[in-house]
Parts: sequence; structure tokens; C-alpha cells
Amino acid sequence: MKIINKQDRGKFAIATESVPESEINLDFNPLINQFELTGDYYLIHWQARAKGYRQWGIYRTCDDSYHSRLKIPMAYGGWSTLQLEDATATTLPSAVLFFKGSLKL
Repeated sequence: MKIINKQDRGKFAIATESVPESEINLDFNPLINQFELTGDYYLIHWQARAKGYRQWGIYRTCDDSYHSRLKIPMAYGGWSTLQLEDATATTLPSAVLFFKGSLKL
């Protein structure tokens, strides 16, 4: 089970329950700013840890929430990929699937 703590708008700390040192800090703001994203959309990424417990992470802007899922529901809408420059990115996630449409979470 994932423990999700909201820190600020677009920022979350997540950890896997009972797995030491599994916490990762996520900041979606660099992606939002770099690509000048507006409106309601989802940013979806594969979680960096804990190995063996990784899941898809889904940031939903309409309510500034973060969800962990083993599978991403198929949905209608527009998908694209967004990636910060790997050599200079200092936050996670640095690459996401961008989805504008409707997902059942």
C-alpha cells in the first residue's frame, strides 16, 4: 500500500508501507511550467521506487490529487509524452504521459 502525503500544489511525498527508505518526493510543477500546461489534465508516470512495489502514479490537476494504481484505465482523449532535459532535471518525475480527457480513478 502506498502512503501519499500532499506537501503543496503539485507536490507529494509517497512511500510504500513497511518498506524502509522507499519515500520519493514528487514535484510536477517543473513539467507544468516548462510546457505551460493549463486546464484539467493528468500527468502519469512510473514510480521510481520501491523496486518490486512500483506502480503507476497519476497526478490529477482538477483536484490537485495524486493516486497510485497498478494499471492505468483505458480512456478516450489525447495522449502525449512530456520530458524535461535529463541532464539538468533536478526533480521527479522528469518524464510523464500527458492525458487530457477522462480517466476513471
